[in-house]
Amino acid sequence: MQPKDVSDELLRLAVRASPSGILVADESGRIVFANRALLEMFGYGADELLDQPVEILIPKKDAEAHRHHRAAFNANPATRAMGAGRNFDAVSKDGRIFPVEIGLRPGETEEGRLAVATVIDITQRKAIEDRLRRHEEHLEELVAERTRELHEAQLEKERVMEQLIQTEKMAAIGTLVSGVGHEINNPLYCILGMAEAIRGEKDITLCREYSEDIIKYSKQIAETVKNLSRYAQPSGKHDLQHVDVNASISAAIQVARRSLESDDIEIRQDTVPIPEILAKPEEIQQVFFNIIRNGIQAMDGKGVLEISSRREDNRVRIQVRDRGSGMPVENLGKIFDPFFTTKGPDEGEGLGLYIVQQIVKKYDGNIRVESQEGVGTTFTILFPIVAED
Repeated sequence: MQPKDVSDELLRLAVRASPSGILVADESGRIVFANRALLEMFGYGADELLDQPVEILIPKKDAEAHRHHRAAFNANPATRAMGAGRNFDAVSKDGRIFPVEIGLRPGETEEGRLAVATVIDITQRKAIEDRLRRHEEHLEELVAERTRELHEAQLEKERVMEQLIQTEKMAAIGTLVSGVGHEINNPLYCILGMAEAIRGEKDITLCREYSEDIIKYSKQIAETVKNLSRYAQPSGKHDLQHVDVNASISAAIQVARRSLESDDIEIRQDTVPIPEILAKPEEIQQVFFNIIRNGIQAMDGKGVLEISSRREDNRVRIQVRDRGSGMPVENLGKIFDPFFTTKGPDEGEGLGLYIVQQIVKKYDGNIRVESQEGVGTTFTILFPIVAED
């Protein structure tokens, strides 16, 4: 059926039966037609809206603004589709204010220009939008709260880890005391003897030689105390620094030597120039010290400990190999667990290797262990190097 064949009666039936409200107004804004859906929407009877100004359907506070909108439409009577930003508050006969969406289309008749408005009550849609908006706001609040909780938990984890690191350091200090005392006492006796010799010596040349020796041994004591103090101090709160891995290895070896209870342990250092890493220097030194000390204890007073450093692509690789008793296969998966230890009750709390692993992970590194009973154990540590730029 072509549009020209549609009867007037059929058109009137379609307009009246439309589920959307349809309103027709003349150029002066007087209502000339309203279908059943619009009358029911606003609560008016069949003839109550005819010849009334369209502003009767607009809240008083918006009536003047609507007149300007109507005048603008009459000046430029273009079609304005539904959903093109034409949302208004409307008012029903009983004073209820509700939101509506309006589409406009101009029309020409023998009586003059008309405006045909299609009106939809969007109260339910607005309610759904409001619920969705509130739901989104609630979700955002939950996400923000959860993010805060995770941040606080991470800060607490870091604080506890710093305390564990410091606790492990202080526990190690106890094993170093005897070695440090030996290193300090020997040069002290030399200094004392030379000072006594100077007191009775009349040869100025010998006095000068004794003075040089006193200065040398005093510096040796100062270096020993400095190394121990640097190791014992808490991790700094400063930003990360460029760390010379080889220098950290050497410093850790110097500190570890103080815990040697036998001269039958040899430490061999095979390091080559490698790029720096980004970390806290004292924590990197503690990683190496804990592993070196672990190897020394594993060799039970006799053996060779080998330490090497190399570059592998964009990482540095450090290996610490001892020729100790090795570990059974069933222990390999547990050595990084907190409080796991195969030592005696007075030789540690089982936190050393756990702390090592946590520090290595902290700086995006990796640590693995290989061991064979009766042969020894090898720790391999990988750290990312500082970017070239």
